[in-house]
Amino acid sequence: MRCVGERRFPGRPENVRDVRSFAAHLLAKELPGAAADGALLYDVRLLVSELSANAIEHTFSGRRRRGSFHVRVWLGEDRIRCEVRDQGWWSGPQLRHEPRQASGRGLQLVAAMARWGVRRHWFGRIVWFEMPLAKGCLA
Repeated sequence: MRCVGERRFPGRPENVRDVRSFAAHLLAKELPGAAADGALLYDVRLLVSELSANAIEHTFSGRRRRGSFHVRVWLGEDRIRCEVRDQGWWSGPQLRHEPRQASGRGLQLVAAMARWGVRRHWFGRIVWFEMPLAKGCLA
């Protein structure tokens, strides 16, 4: 896999839209076929938004005045990988199964739509997801 883009974002909720734009721009630039696949573009934007919102809501990335998080996008021959590195090293993300809660379903979406995981980082963690690419996207 090769990294096609990385960017740091301030840990404020209004920056989630910038994350979506960043991911969409990279996909359109690196995979012109992806621009034609509205479903892939929508899914990647949705999932990277969920991971970014979690970084802001649940870690020092959003709680500290100068908190931030990084988004990195990787492309392989048959998949795309998005990583969100945040400042939340003390615990791992958790899937919630509370049907009556008004929020907390972001990781359930990620888990339902993609393969995902968590890696510890020296000052934080990296939460990632991978999705397969259709053959038409690679042209």
